[in-house]
Amino acid sequence: MNTDLARLIKALRRALNDAVAPELNSDHARGQLAAVHDILGKLAGMVVWDPQALKAQTQALAEGNQAFAARAAQAGLALPACGSGTDLAGAETRTRQLTDWLDRQEAVLPAPLAAELDAILRQTLREQLRIERKRIPLTDFSAMTSGAANDTKD
Repeated sequence: MNTDLARLIKALRRALNDAVAPELNSDHARGQLAAVHDILGKLAGMVVWDPQALKAQTQALAEGNQAFAARAAQAGLALPACGSGTDLAGAETRTRQLTDWLDRQEAVLPAPLAAELDAILRQTLREQLRIERKRIPLTDFSAMTSGAANDTKD
């Protein structure tokens, strides 16, 4: 992500405080503004690069790709060659290559081996997503939707 986006979000929040908040007369409107501030604050934290998270995602993919390659080698299978990318983009590229290769080979591989290789890929992707999701804070949209629910009851 781009830190310019984080600055934009900060400017939006400041504009909401300076120009919009003083004009709000109802509790509902102030609740809506508070919810927007909450969401924007969480987004601001998510758009800043976290080198540790990127490193952990890269490692999770690399380890999974290595496990896949080791199991394929054990079964006597030849995998497509790949560049030696050591960054997240390279690890993601390799994971896509292995996924595509497995999709093409699944009809000719013994079903248990295909299932085992597929399980390795799924676990690899799950690990990467776990790391990514830790960076995504939970957002409570109830403050924004409670007013809408009350409006429908009238």
